Amino acid sequence: MKAQPKTANELRRAVLARGLRPLPKTSVSTWADNYRVISSGNAEPGRWNTDRVPYQREIMDAFTQPGVHRVVVKSAAQIGKSEIMNNVIGRFAHLDPAPIMMIQPTIEMAQDYSKTRISPMLRDTKVLNHRFFTAKSKDETAESKTRDGNNTILSKIFAGGRLIMCGANSPAGLASRPVRVLLADEVDRFPASAGTEGDPVDLAAKRMTTFWNHVSGLFSTPTTEGASRIETEYLAGTQEEWRHECPNCGEFHVLRHTDMETKYDENRDKDGHITVVVESVLWRCPDCGSKFTEREMKNAPQKYVVQNPIALKNGTRSFFINAFSSPWLTWKGVMKEWYEAKGDPVREQVVVNTRFGETYHLIGAFDDETPFLRRREDYGGEVPHGVLILTAAVDVQDNRLEYEICGWGFEEECWGIQKGVIPGVPNQISTWNLLDEILDRPYKLAKGGEMKIARTFIDTGGHFTSSVYEYCRMNLYKQRIGIKGRQGAGMPLNMKTSTIREYGIPLQILGVNEGKQQIMTRLGIENKGPQYFHFPLDDHALGNRGYDQIYFRGLISERRKISFRGGQIHVEWEPVDRVTRNEPLDLRVYNLACIQSFPKNWRKLADMMGVELPPEKEKPPAEAPAPQRRQGLQMRSRSLNLY
Repeated sequence: MKAQPKTANELRRAVLARGLRPLPKTSVSTWADNYRVISSGNAEPGRWNTDRVPYQREIMDAFTQPGVHRVVVKSAAQIGKSEIMNNVIGRFAHLDPAPIMMIQPTIEMAQDYSKTRISPMLRDTKVLNHRFFTAKSKDETAESKTRDGNNTILSKIFAGGRLIMCGANSPAGLASRPVRVLLADEVDRFPASAGTEGDPVDLAAKRMTTFWNHVSGLFSTPTTEGASRIETEYLAGTQEEWRHECPNCGEFHVLRHTDMETKYDENRDKDGHITVVVESVLWRCPDCGSKFTEREMKNAPQKYVVQNPIALKNGTRSFFINAFSSPWLTWKGVMKEWYEAKGDPVREQVVVNTRFGETYHLIGAFDDETPFLRRREDYGGEVPHGVLILTAAVDVQDNRLEYEICGWGFEEECWGIQKGVIPGVPNQISTWNLLDEILDRPYKLAKGGEMKIARTFIDTGGHFTSSVYEYCRMNLYKQRIGIKGRQGAGMPLNMKTSTIREYGIPLQILGVNEGKQQIMTRLGIENKGPQYFHFPLDDHALGNRGYDQIYFRGLISERRKISFRGGQIHVEWEPVDRVTRNEPLDLRVYNLACIQSFPKNWRKLADMMGVELPPEKEKPPAEAPAPQRRQGLQMRSRSLNLY
């Protein structure tokens, strides 16, 4: 044991020798290799080894690089970004104590992160254990107890600093105290404003101005093109891409799904759900055309390649990594997810964002209705062959009811059947009687037989809400369901089902922004099949079916607008002009929500209607997917026995 100073002079010399010694210039990766222990319960518990995941080294070391004040990581999920942030926290708390703040999208997520990520790290990494926790035992080798009264789930004090965990939706937590190190996780999932205070990241960044050596880290998987905060921050930085060297030509490339050659079998179950069995995946070099396996490319030399070096003068380094470089994900698994999602824009976006680490391009608007007028076709009858179920939607205006009836086939292929207007004030019984004539009658099938409308969604907004409630109450047994639309990002189309207690009826809440995006995406599908929109020509027998130039102008009457307010990206839908009515778009959104509220069995419906579907291939038992059900209204139709 080293001798302790005995005199004042010895103590002074010891203080000068040790206490005034410069801070060790230890990078985050070096600190992690020397001290960090990954807790049990993780995929690879034990001593940290940066060489295991080499793309993490540059990211971690950027936090201690002179002149760098912002580190941005746009990445796929499961590339180890949580452990990068943990190592940053550990390094500064141990060697360079300072106030540290970590922001999660919500307070609840911050609490969960603290319990499941931070606490195990502090417990199992010895150099951090006694800095954050108070040992109650006199035996220094004994395990530290829980915490003292100064430490909580969201605030942990250590010598020389404090770790603050907060949610992006909490203005009090973000603006409470100065910080030197700021870490923001999943910034694309942050709310537009922390209460009424403004952008959460900007609000927290203002707490760093008193520190000359401040540094912030922004981490996230991206979201949609033009509306992704992490994409904007990435483009403002050095844009360093993690690339692999081609074993043949020596060029370095990002591994992208567009360069993957995949052999796979596609199987469909009785409900139409797709299961893909991937046999092999090879990467094809864009330069020389040579093909290589996953193991060959993951063993090849790798490095970051800077695309925008001048950004370093502004103190910002930005990095990009996708799932093809992750040691915890296989190429087969990633491509399986992609092929199973293709054709479904919602599922496609999940894979593009969380596996490819890229923004997803959403169709925002159409310039002209002419392509849709030309798309109209002769159905050969009132309801064409292929339709398995009918839905209806009603939009309530002050002087009329507007309605649309849609037919739906396998995998939500859609046929417009009838679009019309019922003149009359909605508080008059006669107006609703005219609607009953439309909704109650059977519709003739092209190959014989009849079909009735299975379910109707009726808008309850406007000035006649009580009249709509009363109509739905009287016709609940006919599956006439009231709906209410809500604006806002992140709301699913069929958001939730509430109850109007006074009338004893359900009320379906719709996320209309999501619905409008789905409609625009499906209008962009040009090949007939799943999710394609068919429109009918008028004929002499059926007369005007309502799909004219005015209808199509209304269908494309809104466009997606991306704006910046308070430093935050906002996505909204706005009219393309002040003249065109948007009822056709609203009605199609309501019909889409209506069909998605059903727990459908497409093959059983097809058998009932005599419609041929793609053959169902047998698949290995191990690949059988778990039953999938859509959320929403679960009432059975009395107009058509579906189950």
